[in-house]
Amino acid sequence: MPSLKGVIFSLSDVIVTEGVLDKSLLEELSKLIRWLVSVGVEPVFVGNRPWFLTLEDGSKLSFQSFFDQYIGKFSWFIASESKMPNKPFAGAMQFVLREKGWAKHEAIYIGNSEIDMKTARNGELLFLNALWYGQSSPYGFQFRSPIDIARFIDCFYLKLDDWFWALENDDLRVYSIAPFSTLSQRFAEAKGYSQHAKDTSKSGSGDPEFWGRLLASSVYKAGISEEINFITSYPGHSKSSKDPVVNDALEIFADCVRAKFIPNLIVRHTDAQKSQTARTSGLTVGVKNQVDTIHLNEFPRKTKAGEPYVKSPLTTGKTVLVVDDFCTAGNSFEAARWYIQSTGSKVVSLSWLKTINTDYQAVDRPGKIKNPYIPNALKSEPVKKIYSYSGHVRNHRATSDLSDIFDRYYSWSWPAGL
Repeated sequence: MPSLKGVIFSLSDVIVTEGVLDKSLLEELSKLIRWLVSVGVEPVFVGNRPWFLTLEDGSKLSFQSFFDQYIGKFSWFIASESKMPNKPFAGAMQFVLREKGWAKHEAIYIGNSEIDMKTARNGELLFLNALWYGQSSPYGFQFRSPIDIARFIDCFYLKLDDWFWALENDDLRVYSIAPFSTLSQRFAEAKGYSQHAKDTSKSGSGDPEFWGRLLASSVYKAGISEEINFITSYPGHSKSSKDPVVNDALEIFADCVRAKFIPNLIVRHTDAQKSQTARTSGLTVGVKNQVDTIHLNEFPRKTKAGEPYVKSPLTTGKTVLVVDDFCTAGNSFEAARWYIQSTGSKVVSLSWLKTINTDYQAVDRPGKIKNPYIPNALKSEPVKKIYSYSGHVRNHRATSDLSDIFDRYYSWSWPAGL
């Protein structure tokens, strides 16, 4: 995955607010900026107009000049003094990215206001909402202090180099962040975060914010967000299963990157048998177990609380990101892929973790489901094409990397001497 190259700071209500210069906050901001430089990330500053400080003698000093003296010299893009279009037009961030030579997923935007949200969204940049001067916009991932932003960037953007497991074969694309294992001694480092993920997903404990933000940042920095139109979660095994715990984070992320989060695109109309329960009984379950118990919602909600579409949003040329907690043999992803591709749309599948030592069983040449919006039943288990577990491990460091992230996240502090 590409590394983070730049952080774009809005001036208004992030660095300074009208009539207020909070020195203690400015010191924390200076730590954030010095830390970014120390890890090889360039801070830049953007605004529609210059800001000025009134000194004790009544004279005015540009905030940029003050900032240059207090923290250091960086790139500033002021619309009224340069060729940068005004925020929130899409051209504003396009101009900055072009000047710096950054791709969209190599930069993130820190702002506060409604204009900032629109600026980031129009530029298709991940929006981090800085709340230390107060909340003026409910959008984006929210942070109450500069150190919280540093922790987010360090843990979720800088520490994972690539997908742990990735399958890319024409229209079959599946990604997982790290291996899932709670028992294997070979993957002992995975036990802590794997159990935490299981607790978060299955029992309502754990930390949905951690996993939701990790998923969102992984998709964003891989550049996948630039090709997806819709994001949805795969439902639980029961008709009465609660919504997946990461839905809030996925909705925030979708809004940042100009995609649509559709919470109820995939409908569980009949309880599916759990793989673990089947194994305990000496049975096996496959894709048929999933295909026979789901269908697509032709008129899903536009957001968690939104009104339904008047016709299906899935058409040729659209791409859906399907998110599930754990990928074992891929039965859930293959059922979702079969249904969604039958509408003409493409699918990208993403799981939190990939079960170790388990091959992926893809449906071989599935064809189209005649009507993906109603229940369907297969006569028999479809023919599979097996993709080996070991042959698609892409980042062997992911186990230790995520273990380190998991530990660092809950004890993060500024490095000594910053």
